[in-house]
Amino acid sequence: MDTKEGTHGQSQLSHQLLKVVLLCACLLGVLLSLVQVFIEARQTSIAIDKRGQEILAMIHEPAHKALSRFDNKMAQEILNGVMEVSSVQAAAIRLEDQSLLARTERPLSHSRYRLLTDAIFTPIRTFRHSMSADSHAPSASGEVILYFDTAYEGKSFVQRSVTIVLVGLVRAITMALVLFFIYSTLLTKPLNRLIFHLTGINPEHPGKAQLPIPKGHEKNELGLWVTTANKLLHSIDKHYSLRQKAEERIMRLSQYDYLTRLPNRRSLQKHLNQLIKKANSNDSMAVICLGLDDFKSLNIQLNFNAAEHVLVKLSDRLRNHVNNATYLGRLGEDQFAIILTNVSQPYEAAELTQSLLQEFEKPFVINDEFLTVTATAGITLFPNDGDNVDKLLQQAEFAMIMAKSRNRNRYQFYIATIDSDIRQRKRLEMDLHQALENQELSLVYQPQFSCENGELVGIETLIRWHHPDRGLISPDLFIPMAEQSMDIIPIGNWVLETACHQLKQWQNSGYHGLRMAINLSAVQLQDPDIVDRVIYLLNKYQFSPDALELEVTETFIMEDIEIAKLQLNQLKSLGITLTLDDFGTGYSSLGYLKQFPFDKVKIDKSFIEGLPEHKENGAIVDAIIQIGKSFGMLVLAEGVETLEQELCLKEKGCQEGQGYYYGKPLPADAFIEHLTNLDVLPRIPGRANG
Repeated sequence: MDTKEGTHGQSQLSHQLLKVVLLCACLLGVLLSLVQVFIEARQTSIAIDKRGQEILAMIHEPAHKALSRFDNKMAQEILNGVMEVSSVQAAAIRLEDQSLLARTERPLSHSRYRLLTDAIFTPIRTFRHSMSADSHAPSASGEVILYFDTAYEGKSFVQRSVTIVLVGLVRAITMALVLFFIYSTLLTKPLNRLIFHLTGINPEHPGKAQLPIPKGHEKNELGLWVTTANKLLHSIDKHYSLRQKAEERIMRLSQYDYLTRLPNRRSLQKHLNQLIKKANSNDSMAVICLGLDDFKSLNIQLNFNAAEHVLVKLSDRLRNHVNNATYLGRLGEDQFAIILTNVSQPYEAAELTQSLLQEFEKPFVINDEFLTVTATAGITLFPNDGDNVDKLLQQAEFAMIMAKSRNRNRYQFYIATIDSDIRQRKRLEMDLHQALENQELSLVYQPQFSCENGELVGIETLIRWHHPDRGLISPDLFIPMAEQSMDIIPIGNWVLETACHQLKQWQNSGYHGLRMAINLSAVQLQDPDIVDRVIYLLNKYQFSPDALELEVTETFIMEDIEIAKLQLNQLKSLGITLTLDDFGTGYSSLGYLKQFPFDKVKIDKSFIEGLPEHKENGAIVDAIIQIGKSFGMLVLAEGVETLEQELCLKEKGCQEGQGYYYGKPLPADAFIEHLTNLDVLPRIPGRANG
């Protein structure tokens, strides 16, 4: 079978050459024959005209006599004689006044070539000969009209043309075969022998086979070509193994991530593009971008090799968790992508994503310690969200970034507004980075009152950002940004410094007995320098530690309970007041609550809304107040806006309140003026309020 294939391969060049030569010969023969046919058609047309003129000349004399005598019978006999010529279709002798002296005709002949000959020669050719009056019959004049049917001459023309074409083709093919035989004998036979040997070369080991030099060609160009080819084959065989290994390595590096051995971004894009091209109108799929939460901190916490080990372990978990309907790859340092095909409903992508997030939560053992890694994911759907590879991957990443900005260890589907939200957020993050330097941040203060006797018991410090273009930015928006970018550390230090400075100014102005409450973010709480920072401020401004109150949000301390417990205990040891903010909105249990040294809990304003009419909120407020009292903590309610709410809280046993009912957040000067008007400021020895 191999020999037959080799023989077939050797003869392909000859066959192709023969086909080309024969085709060219046929085309040339047809072209020359067409030229001859054209000449023949021209000559036939001339012959038809000549024949018609000859017949007119033959009947001219008798027709003239019949015309001179006005002899219809004689004229008819003349025309009947003309009709003996088969090519004549009709004839007539007409007088000068257009009246017929005689006329005869017959149908056109039926010829199978008529369609062709009519196109070339026209069906009927008309020949006319005028006859003038003479001295013998001065009144007789007219003409003889002859209608010539071209089909008879056309038939002969077609037959001659076919003969011309066939003879031309035979002549051309014969000459081509002779030339091909001469060419193949001199050149193609040696080439066929070389081709036969070439087909026997193993591509993986080309140097083991040598091409023979054809006899008689040892010193000419063909012999030189064979010698050079043998050297090249030997060189190729020598370096084939090294080149193959290098190509395999390059291919793998270009398509796979070196660390996790997962397909890289380029391979993901290529695979996704192929899926999109093959997809029909009913196909759908999901692209999931999964990013690790706080991977930078993981790098800081562990050494470089341990962090890479975690990535490899996470990749193995992903690889073992997905099935054949998914395609897994690594997008970047801490990001992975999963392409899920045959998605009939979006919840299928959500279920897979949720299971992957739960898989990540399982702890690793690194350096004999348990380490937990969480992740956040963004999901985009094809074709609903887009049909472009780059767009789908970008949308999945945007959805992941938006999910991280709201909370971690969760997933979010892409929505159209995410693009603009992400761009605005990125711009805002850049502006926030310069906000402190540009003096765009400021502090406002809101009073806290006793529900029992209406006395001022505290002041909460709140931060405001006046953006030069967008105006006032909500803290709910820019504080999470600052925490994610770590700008919260310098901003938080500035807030602590400024609030303590303001408290000292008020004390120097005679307003003693004030307690300043300052919010502390989760990032600040995890900062190992926070305790030293507070000690430094207490020493710098020389006020009693119980004049300083630090508020911590419930959900923040749950992120790392051990660190939070350590930091809070150290802060408590300084003598400052610790408050648990937004109590009831997170997931703390009583078991967690008793582990921390809090002095006060704040009821979130969402539970104060609707009081006293809202029964469910009333029940929650009752429960929180009782929990606080059972742990020996003061209870403060946020968001108090009406007298009815204050009376309700007082009836339930809430000790302190804060909200617009008591006063809006105001700058320092306006804040003191507001409290002076209320006559609630602590009295200064030796002078009146204010």
